Amino acid sequence: MNKLIKPIVAAVVIAIYLTLLRYVAPSNEPYFMLGTAVVGTVAWLCGSVMGLASALLLVPATIWVYDQFSISTNYDTYAFAPAHITLQILAAVSLGNLKRNTKMLSQRDSDLAAANERLRGLLADVQELGGVHNLCSHCKSIQDKDGAWRHVDVYLKEQTKMEFSHCICPECAKEFEKDIDSGSA
Repeated sequence: MNKLIKPIVAAVVIAIYLTLLRYVAPSNEPYFMLGTAVVGTVAWLCGSVMGLASALLLVPATIWVYDQFSISTNYDTYAFAPAHITLQILAAVSLGNLKRNTKMLSQRDSDLAAANERLRGLLADVQELGGVHNLCSHCKSIQDKDGAWRHVDVYLKEQTKMEFSHCICPECAKEFEKDIDSGSA
């Protein structure tokens, strides 16, 4: 919902509450308790601060509405009671925080879904070599799936993105030294 629309909806909710309280609800019943739901709605829409502000403004407005009735029971003591005010504050803070935490979790879920999709794409690019491959026992060429024979290092580089450098292992180095020593003597 648009940031400009939320305060307007909250103001309309408060206006509807006060209008219903004045013209629909019986004056001898404590319908001011529904103000807690209005405070919670405002906190859900606009956050805890706006919920607290509406709680502070709603109590005097409710008392004013009840003062308009000539046969109305005096609810001043109930509306200003610490329990009622605490209930409205709890509604404002808890629902405002719940909305914020829900929004954060929703954002985290969408971030995780995007990361998961990106990782699935990367995983699809990774090729795993498996199965039986024909390898020449003399020249160490390997036969690819098209039947062509290629050097192992070229084949593995194309299939796995491996890079190779050339060196001599310790066992071959010993053989190489033996060949050099026997050839030079």
